[in-house]
Amino acid sequence: MKKLLLILVFVLMACEEKKDEELSPFIGTWAVTEKGVYQVSDCSGEVDDSEWRGLKSKGVTITIEIKKDGTGVETITGPDPKVTTFTWYNPGNTFCMKDDCFIYVMPNNQQSFYTNIIKDPYCIDENYKVTGHNTQRDCEDASTSNLWVKKKCHKTRYVKQ
Repeated sequence: MKKLLLILVFVLMACEEKKDEELSPFIGTWAVTEKGVYQVSDCSGEVDDSEWRGLKSKGVTITIEIKKDGTGVETITGPDPKVTTFTWYNPGNTFCMKDDCFIYVMPNNQQSFYTNIIKDPYCIDENYKVTGHNTQRDCEDASTSNLWVKKKCHKTRYVKQ
């Protein structure tokens, strides 16, 4: 009877290990280690991370905790600390959180990943509100205080903690 009980315990443990192996590679705590804008808007060239380095020097850190129940927590520390909860899912080659989906690149060791987010160009007025102008010329012709913001590609790299 004791042998049967031991065998049953080992079988249950093996099943539990298999379930853990099937978990998403995103589950865990991740820290942002790089954040910046590519030199070229098609997500190529060097990444200018001077703004991120400046924020880090003021004590800003960003971590995300991805939980297996489909929820997560983003924690930002520093002068303006903030904690945000969100839902997430991973439908194939994209990672979705906070109502946005991102194509990501994750090496085989699954200890880091990065996302590239392309922001389309837009026009803002003197109150920093987006206008309906679709070209730089229309934006600037409509008002001398309008500002055309060019297309940019933002990179964020996360490292597993």
